[in-house]
Amino acid sequence: MTCSLNYQYNLIYHELSNFFEITDNVSDADVIVFPATCCCTQYNLLKTLEYISNVLKVKKSSAKTYLTGCITRNFKENDFLKKVTEWLRENIDFVIPQNQPYLLLKLISNESFGSIDINEFGAVEGNFNSSANIYISNGCLNNCSFCKNTFQHYPLKSVDFTELKETIDILDSRKFSQIFLKGTNICQYGLDIYHDYKLPEVISYIEKKENIKEVVLTGFAFKDAIQNGFQSCLTDSHKVVEICGSLESGSDRLLNLIRKGFTSEEIIDFVQNIRKRNYKNLYLNIIAGFPTETLDDVRMTLDVLGHLKPYSVDICRYTNSKFVDSNQYEQLSPSVIQNHTRIYSKVLQRRNIKSDIVGIGYKYNCKYN
Repeated sequence: MTCSLNYQYNLIYHELSNFFEITDNVSDADVIVFPATCCCTQYNLLKTLEYISNVLKVKKSSAKTYLTGCITRNFKENDFLKKVTEWLRENIDFVIPQNQPYLLLKLISNESFGSIDINEFGAVEGNFNSSANIYISNGCLNNCSFCKNTFQHYPLKSVDFTELKETIDILDSRKFSQIFLKGTNICQYGLDIYHDYKLPEVISYIEKKENIKEVVLTGFAFKDAIQNGFQSCLTDSHKVVEICGSLESGSDRLLNLIRKGFTSEEIIDFVQNIRKRNYKNLYLNIIAGFPTETLDDVRMTLDVLGHLKPYSVDICRYTNSKFVDSNQYEQLSPSVIQNHTRIYSKVLQRRNIKSDIVGIGYKYNCKYN
């Protein structure tokens, strides 16, 4: 289980396939790698543990196991989460921190990967010689009440700016026309290394490139952009054509409960300003059924979406977890969450806005609470 913001699976698979024979038959494998584990929700955490346990039951006794990804983070004090960490250490031979995939490779074979700097971070994926993904950061310093940050230590890790510029130069020289800048929160790129928000500088650097025509920002946090002066850079940008980020709600009451860090008025003003010279498509997430959400909150969210005019909206059904801070709020019933999801979907459909319903749904999580 992994997400579109996790590059490590593809990187590790690619590197290993150059030196080893890859098999999907666990009982044949001499080395077993869990490269992109997930624990962003309680459900995902339990499914990840279930998968790992099932693999361990059928592996050869001599097979070595290696694990990295989100489940390797340091969880906050919680009896169950403490047991998760202890179980992994007892049952996995090598547990490698998430941001060190090259260390995992080097542990598997120092002969094959000995020349690789184990502190390297980041990756580039090219698609059909026209577009490329650049993973510029991982982690987030914000603390939304429903987010995994509330039960994990999720440190920010940014790519070196000099190396990032060199990567951009190479992609431009090879005539890549579209660049996707990706991260958990790309707006905080650079804070851990330079104590400064570097994304505007990255955008300005790409603006000067001849062959790169379009830039897509994925993992965009409006809070950081609004509070730290990104508006001018984005307004001036000719190449930023898409922004993918989270609204969550258009209700200021819920935005406060979520600890989103902006108001509905602030995000409307921000988006309208950055579109003044060059239009930018928005791909947004909203939460259907966040604790205490009322039909008035649904209406306010739809009103804000009417102002923002997104190209696409992911409707994320709220799934509760006892590990996150939003668990302390009054929870909605599955039928209410389903009804709010249906309203969002129907209204967006009538407005000809593309939408998808995502999330496993409340009912799958009840038995774990």
